[in-house]
Amino acid sequence: MTRAPSPPASAQRVTSLDVSREAGVSQSAVSRAFTPGASIRPETRRRVLEAAQRLGYQPNAIARSLVTQRSGIVALIVGELHNPFYPQALSKFAQALEARGKRALLLTHDARRDVQETLDAARSYQIEAAIVFPTRLTATPPTLGHVQGGGVPVLLFNRHLPGHQLLSVACDNHAGGRLAAQVLLDAGARRPAFIGGDPDTSTHQDRLRGFTERLAEAGLRPVAAPSRAFQYDWGVQATLHLDATGTRPDAFFGANDIVAIGVLDALRTLGRRVPEEVSVIGFDNIDESARLAYRLTTIGQPLDAMIEDALRALEDPQPVDGPRLHAPELIWRDTVAGTGP
Repeated sequence: MTRAPSPPASAQRVTSLDVSREAGVSQSAVSRAFTPGASIRPETRRRVLEAAQRLGYQPNAIARSLVTQRSGIVALIVGELHNPFYPQALSKFAQALEARGKRALLLTHDARRDVQETLDAARSYQIEAAIVFPTRLTATPPTLGHVQGGGVPVLLFNRHLPGHQLLSVACDNHAGGRLAAQVLLDAGARRPAFIGGDPDTSTHQDRLRGFTERLAEAGLRPVAAPSRAFQYDWGVQATLHLDATGTRPDAFFGANDIVAIGVLDALRTLGRRVPEEVSVIGFDNIDESARLAYRLTTIGQPLDAMIEDALRALEDPQPVDGPRLHAPELIWRDTVAGTGP
């Protein structure tokens, strides 16, 4: 019986055993060399990596996950990519996960559908955790299992669902709303308007509540203005609508920066000078807010600290009452009257 010839070595898949022989080390040393943060001598790591390069070896992440029962994959579920805050946050999350030896799996979500459908799809990738960005207050609480029973933890980022024990990390949006009101009051505003985002989100409601409360303490009420979306076009439309109805606020608080930037562009078309005639403040401190065309005064979210807190919470997840809140910060630029704090 004629035996089929063995495939040439170059056609065979290179294994960690091949690398260990080439480098003269154990297989466990090869595994440690490719594991971020693992304990291994620099010289040994160098020998392993050089041997792997010579042989064309690539570690098999899927096989490793079957052995360790840890995929190293964290799902990032987002549905508001039109809002520059979220691509900015996603980029920072991916970098922070990579520094921990993990990988981000990005899944987009239609806010009109139940987020649980997207979470169930993420489960097929053997994810270790999920971070959910789009959550409406009327949404069914997302879950991938009971955390204390070994389920996959889910964390809400920059959102919370009152009354539910869910991991959540957010800026203190209520305090941020109060701070925005105080800044406009200090600038002399008497007819401030709040241009809101999606009214079915905790970010909108908390910012509006803080803003309204602080104005009430000063004996004022915000100019009545509709709320619709955290989008640039909405900032433009709402501002033009107020002007068309004869309402001319002397200050605007945009529910987020991209709304406030829309407000600024609309005010320019109306010939209203900022900040001489009208002050504008936003929320988030996205990169665009610092551009020379806008120089938007805004309430900044401490994004780096929030991301680190979120990843720490997922390392030892415990259901809690209420979100883990981070204090907002005033970022003073050129769109509010006065000389700043």
